[in-house]
Amino acid sequence: MKEERDLIRLQEVGRHLKDLRLLAGLSQDELAARCDLTKSNISNIENGKKDYFFTTFLEYAKALDVHPKELLNREFEFINKY
Repeated sequence: MKEERDLIRLQEVGRHLKDLRLLAGLSQDELAARCDLTKSNISNIENGKKDYFFTTFLEYAKALDVHPKELLNREFEFINKY
């Protein structure tokens, strides 16, 4: 149950992060360079295949030029589900 719950959460957050990246007009390669990550890491995060450390989360916000709270500023479906 926990694995399914976590996967759903990671996928939903990943989709949101992808939307923010696209709104910023960045490719995965460009975001990866700004975050000091690989394109593969960005892809895995956006597809909910990789959990990430808080420091990566902060770098993601910095690379998108947004406050970290903006990365979580939405109504996620999983909040009501679990």
